[in-house]
Parts: sequence; structure tokens; C-alpha cells
Amino acid sequence: MKLIDKDTLVAEFNRLIAELVEKGEDTMFEQGRISAFEDAKLFLDTLEVIDPYEHLIQCPSREDGIKAYAEDYSWNIESELFQQLTPEQQKLWRKEIEQACISGGYCGLNLQKDRRYDDIPEVKEIDWEKEWKEFLKDGNIGFKEVAKHFYELGIKAQKGE
Repeated sequence: MKLIDKDTLVAEFNRLIAELVEKGEDTMFEQGRISAFEDAKLFLDTLEVIDPYEHLIQCPSREDGIKAYAEDYSWNIESELFQQLTPEQQKLWRKEIEQACISGGYCGLNLQKDRRYDDIPEVKEIDWEKEWKEFLKDGNIGFKEVAKHFYELGIKAQKGE
């Protein structure tokens, strides 16, 4: 999501209004356009820009962010078992929860970076029997032509064509 600077937008509305006023055309259409720009400016004043990252702490790196999340998570996870453990066991339990979170964080990061998951094309189903019958209609065809035709057909199917 890309945010638009409100001041820039208001300045553009003001420029358009000034341009319309400068034209000097006093038609209902021109007055309606000016009124629409004025209404849009008033509406903009009612909007509040919210930073989606405002409540999050900025970490120096992704790795530090993963570790900070794991530490925070291990403290805040609800567990009836935790209260029954000795202090030494509680420390071990927290450490293992942190390690599981860190492992999951790195797994997620690696999956996000894995380009094999970008824009996976849909594979198109092909009626091979129908294709074979259509292909054989041409008559005298050799093995090389058959192999080439179905190789190209397979490539098209993988591309979703």
C-alpha cells in the first residue's frame, strides 16, 4: 500500500481550482467542478493517516526482529504447564519456545525468498486422446513429428496456454 501525501493532494486541488477560476468561465459545470474540489479538500481533512508499523519496534535486521519476536512470544504464551514447572524448568521451557519461534521465523523468511513460489502458472488440463486423434488426421506422420508435437503441447500446458 502506497500512501499519498495529503498536503501535495490539497496543493493540487488548489492549483486546479485556481486554474478554473482563472479561466473565468462562470458556467454551472465549472462551478460544479470547483465545488467538487472544495468538497474533496474538506473530506481529506477528515482522514487520518495511520502508519501500519507505528506499534512495531524497528530492529536493526530481520534476524534481530525474529529473535525479538521469539523472546516476546516466549514470555506472553499462555500455558497452564508453565506455572507447574520449577524455575530451572521454566527457563529451559522459555528457551525451547524461543528456539521454535526462531526456527519458524527463518523458515518463513526462506520461503518468502524462494522464487519458486512466485507467480506459479496454472497447468492446463489437456485431453490427450482428443489431441492424438486430431494429430493423426494428418495421415503419414513419423515418430519425430509426433514427439515434437507432444513436446510442444506439454510446454504449452505447463504455461497454461
